[in-house]
Amino acid sequence: MPAPPTSPRLTPAELALIDAQAALAAKDLSAAVAAFARASAAGASLRLTARSHALALSELGQHQDAVEVFKPWFGKNQKDSDIANLMGVLLKRAGKLEAAAQAFETARKLRPSAMSPWQNLGNVYDALGNAQKAALYFRGALKLDPKSAELHRLLARALLALGQRDAAIDHLRRAVLLAPSDTGLAAMLVNALAQAGQFDAAQDALLRAKGNLNAGATSAADFAVIEARLAFRMGQSAAALAILRDVLSHAPGHLNANVLFATLIGETDREAANIALERAVAQHPNSFEALERLVESLSRSRYGSEAAHIERAYQLSKTLMAQFPDRIKHAARTLRTILLRVLDEDRFAQTGTLRDLLPDWQQRGLHSFVHYELGQVSSLQDRLALMDWHCEWGRRVSADIAPIAPLAQPSLVLGRKLRIGFMSSDLRNHPITYFALPLLEGYNRDTTEVFCYSFDEKDPDRVQTHLQGQVTCFHKWPGRSDAQVAQGIAADGLDILFELGGSTAMNKLNVMAYRPARLGASWLGYPHSAGLAQIDYILTDPFLRPDDPRLLLERAFEMPQTWVSLSRMFAPHEIAEGTPQTRKGHLTFGTANNPYKYTPACLDAWAEVLRAVPDARFLFLRPEGGVDSFVQGARTAFARRDVDPDRLDFVGVRGDHMRYYNEIDICLDSLPHVGGTTTCEALWMGVPTISLVGPGFPERLSYSNLSNAGLGDLAVFSRAAYVTAAAALAADPARRLALRHGMRAQIAANPLGQPQRFTQDFYDLARKVAAQ
Repeated sequence: MPAPPTSPRLTPAELALIDAQAALAAKDLSAAVAAFARASAAGASLRLTARSHALALSELGQHQDAVEVFKPWFGKNQKDSDIANLMGVLLKRAGKLEAAAQAFETARKLRPSAMSPWQNLGNVYDALGNAQKAALYFRGALKLDPKSAELHRLLARALLALGQRDAAIDHLRRAVLLAPSDTGLAAMLVNALAQAGQFDAAQDALLRAKGNLNAGATSAADFAVIEARLAFRMGQSAAALAILRDVLSHAPGHLNANVLFATLIGETDREAANIALERAVAQHPNSFEALERLVESLSRSRYGSEAAHIERAYQLSKTLMAQFPDRIKHAARTLRTILLRVLDEDRFAQTGTLRDLLPDWQQRGLHSFVHYELGQVSSLQDRLALMDWHCEWGRRVSADIAPIAPLAQPSLVLGRKLRIGFMSSDLRNHPITYFALPLLEGYNRDTTEVFCYSFDEKDPDRVQTHLQGQVTCFHKWPGRSDAQVAQGIAADGLDILFELGGSTAMNKLNVMAYRPARLGASWLGYPHSAGLAQIDYILTDPFLRPDDPRLLLERAFEMPQTWVSLSRMFAPHEIAEGTPQTRKGHLTFGTANNPYKYTPACLDAWAEVLRAVPDARFLFLRPEGGVDSFVQGARTAFARRDVDPDRLDFVGVRGDHMRYYNEIDICLDSLPHVGGTTTCEALWMGVPTISLVGPGFPERLSYSNLSNAGLGDLAVFSRAAYVTAAAALAADPARRLALRHGMRAQIAANPLGQPQRFTQDFYDLARKVAAQ
């Protein structure tokens, strides 16, 4: 009797592939990846493994591994458009944007009629910050699929980045017609119309969106968020918050409601903002926006333990970089802030160079991002490129703004009072007021009127309350739009408006583009030309003004001696007896400057000083000093530079830091972006500062402070001189002792310590400039 037939025996590769397919069906990606790896090791064909294996790895967030797995199959199929397109997708997810663009371009050329490579090229150039190319490829995709609402949306976003608002609005209108129930599209259209100042049209678009609203609760919540955003843009902050609170009472995890609520409430209640963002991240763990916003908000949190907030922000930033490698550039400002706050040099480098980032920030209009990058320059060309960036930003902002007609005023020569305005949300207990106070108290009421404008959403503190009683008029306008603020300022008929806040939180730099005063000027808040042609002057002095005129856009409002003087707000904090060296037995260098100024060149210079003075220590006097990751990052950074990390000390404090200058013998200034307020604080506490003078405005602040305190020899013009000056002062205990206990008298005998003289010089110059 013949034997029964037997089933063919399966090979190990075939068995592994069966396991892989079963794991995929069960959505067990980890098991699928392991099975595909076994199959590959057993000799399974790339045709059977490469695509599914790579996609499973990518879905698990192992993007670089996915690229490596798929690369051999891509290499064997150079003429296959779909394979090239998938290679581009995997590369983009791995953050290899330039390589992804090449793969997508290959796919497009192989099959020009396929829409996907066109759209993918648009997306990758959008991620690269090249809106011009992004728009080109989105237009190409639209020719192939003209009824795609998504493509109209993507093209509109690129056009908005290019400043082509009318064309963008046109494409958004088409997108809404194609997808009338898409609340995200409705939100974009309403927002674009509101940004253009077309509030009636924005409200009409809202009503049409409401008419197309689905009955579901989620759609109703989405619509309410759009309504809240429009209310906010119209200056109705209270109404916007009321809408959002109602949404969150019914849908506490709503992503956009939590994110917008955090945006609106953040400056007045950071804790509530963080709670909202934590909810958003918990409910939407795959939301890049929620995670990025939480990192940014935690980095700005001052309540409770600031060190704990910084540490959590850092840990979340590492998660963000691992989870969204293709979006690191989009989150670069948030990431760079927190990575410098823990001195993670390696991850900071992964966020790109300033030259990489500036085009993207230009297209997105992100002036405030550049403030923290003013020290990331190493050549004259870098500095000129930064100037060009600011000027182009100013042109874009001004393009859609019509200047306000000035209020008719009699000529100053006829004897009327000079009308001066100061615009800043920091006119409170803040370093801006430490320097502005003499001008707000000491002006001549018989010849001058002083107006202040603040947009601070917090209740007035005692300093602001005092200022309100000193000036002619103190306007506090939280929640007003730029246009509303400009109209309000114009009604005061100012001769000169000084903008003091730059693009920092709660300030309104763009108001200057409306030219709300006859002349515009800049001082204190932004140590660089802001970029607006409507800012006619920037306050300087003979030391601060750059020698190269290309490094300032504005004309110099040049004070005869100093650009600042110390007010009485530099209170008489007690100076300890002797010097830190005599009390502790070793010399201590140190810094209280912000970590965003800790460039590689700065760390190199500090390390060189410590190598030149081998018995000295270095103290970081910063809130970050209490963060474990900052301590570890600083130790690593100095160890890399051949300095024993055990020579570093840390004091983690905010606010009550002045007394800790008693622990520092010599301050080493940051470079190339130097200190300003911190230099003045150190001098006030008898601590000399060594500073390197550079060619640009932000590189000369300490040069002015030191020269106007009678210590110009401590401001030097080369890194070698910086190290030499630090070592020489370290070897001169007699001079340091004399400065420690005689500096306040020396300051008082020099322009830095003569606020009445400064005030007189300022108003004399202001009258002269206004009369010309």
